[in-house]
Amino acid sequence: MESFVAWMESGLYRLGQWLSPYLGDIALVFVVCIIGLYAGDVIKTIKRIVAGKHFLLRTLVFVLVSAFGLGLLTLWVSPLMAKALMLFGTTYLPVTALVAFLLVGVLADRKSQL
Repeated sequence: MESFVAWMESGLYRLGQWLSPYLGDIALVFVVCIIGLYAGDVIKTIKRIVAGKHFLLRTLVFVLVSAFGLGLLTLWVSPLMAKALMLFGTTYLPVTALVAFLLVGVLADRKSQL
């Protein structure tokens, strides 16, 4: 049994080493998925706030929130997410990434996005 556990940890470590150069990309995809799930809610809230205002103000607010707000949020949160994915080390990076994406899938299912 110990040899099986050692073999699994060795395989996970090798897979984690293979994934680590792509950690920034994995974190970015994860953050974009989460933002994609909740961007509609943010836009609806902003829409309610600026409803009835002048067209140019509504357009400006939409661009600021969509392009700059959500874009900056993506750029700011992605490095934090990469650190969070490495919380358990290289050995458990594949498991951590898989669980993280499964949680996004559960969130998407609960929001009826799937």
